[in-house]
Amino acid sequence: MLVAVGAVAAALFHVRLPFDFGPAVLFVFLPPLVFEAAWNIELRALRPQLGRVVLLAFPGALLCAAAVAGATAAFGGLVPAAALVLGAMLAATDPLPVVAVFRNLGAPAAVKALVEAESLTNDGVAVALYGVALAAVAGTASGASLEVIYAVAGMLGGILVGAACGAIGWLVLRTVEAPEYEVLATVALAYGAYVIAVNLHGSGIFATASGAIVLRALLSRRAHLANRDDVDVFWNVCAAITNAVVFLAAGVTIEIPRAFHEPVLVLTAIAVVLVLRVALAAVAGGTRADRILVFFAGMRGALTLALALALPASVPQRAEIIDVVFATVLVTLVLQGAPLPALARRLYPTPLSG
Repeated sequence: MLVAVGAVAAALFHVRLPFDFGPAVLFVFLPPLVFEAAWNIELRALRPQLGRVVLLAFPGALLCAAAVAGATAAFGGLVPAAALVLGAMLAATDPLPVVAVFRNLGAPAAVKALVEAESLTNDGVAVALYGVALAAVAGTASGASLEVIYAVAGMLGGILVGAACGAIGWLVLRTVEAPEYEVLATVALAYGAYVIAVNLHGSGIFATASGAIVLRALLSRRAHLANRDDVDVFWNVCAAITNAVVFLAAGVTIEIPRAFHEPVLVLTAIAVVLVLRVALAAVAGGTRADRILVFFAGMRGALTLALALALPASVPQRAEIIDVVFATVLVTLVLQGAPLPALARRLYPTPLSG
C-alpha cells in the first residue's frame, strides 16, 4: 500500500524525495533493518534450516543471475555486459519486504526462519555479484576473476568483522544496565559493524547480520541484557518506521511509465525470475504449504532499486536496466507480497510456533 501511495503521489502530484534514494537505503536504512531481522531470527528454528538457506542463497542466487542474464541477452535485446549487471541485481530476494511481511505471518517458525535467513544471506551475495558484474563491464576477464575472489573474501570478512563486533558489544553490555545505553550499544553495533566492514572492503550486510546473531547467541548463554524487553520494543518500532519510510520512498522513486518502455525485455526478465523462484521453492523441500510460501517470498524491493539507481553512467543500456528493475519490483511486490497474509492464513489455519 505504501509503495502504491508513493507511486501515485509521484505520478499525480510530482512529489520528489528530499534525499538520494540509493545511498540512503545502503547506508542509513539497511543496517538497522538487517540488524533487526537477524536479531529476531529464532536460532533454534534456524539451525535445522541452514542447509536449505545455503542452497537458496548461494547456488540459487548464482543460477538466477545466470538465467536472467542469458534470457535477457538472447530474447530481450540487452548486450551481454548489461544482461550480466541486470542478472546480478535480480538474483536475490530483498530482505526489506520479505522480513516486513513475514514477521507477522501465522506461519511455522521454521519457514519464517528459512525465508528471513535466505533473504539476508542472498542479499549479501547479490551485492557481491553486483560488484563482480560492474568489474566485468569496466575491465577484463582477469579483473572480473579477481573481483570474484574479492567478493568471497568480502563476505567471509564481513562475517568475521560482525562476529568480533558482536563479541565487543556483549562485553560492553556487561558494564551497563540503563535501557537507553543498552539500546545505544545495539544501535552502535548495527551501524558500526556495517561501516567497518564496508571500509575494509567487506560485506556490510553480512557484518551487521553476523553481529546481531553472535550478540544474541552470547546473551542466550549468559544474559547481560538487563532491559531486553526495552531493546526488543525499540528494534520492533525502529523496523516498522524504517520499513514504512523505505516503502513509501520506493514508491516515489519508481517511475511507473518506464515499466512499459521495453515490454519484451521486461516480460522476459519477470518470467525468468518467477519460474526460477518456483524451481527453487521446489528444491527447498518441505511441505506443499512451505514450498508455496517460499515461492511467494521471492520479492524484490528497495535494495534492488538502490543498486539500479547507483549504476554508473558508463554501464551500457543503463536506462533499459532501470526500466526492468522498476517493473520487476512492482510486479513482485504486488503479485507475491500482497497476497501473503491471506495466503498464510489459508495454508496454516491454526497458529503455529514451530
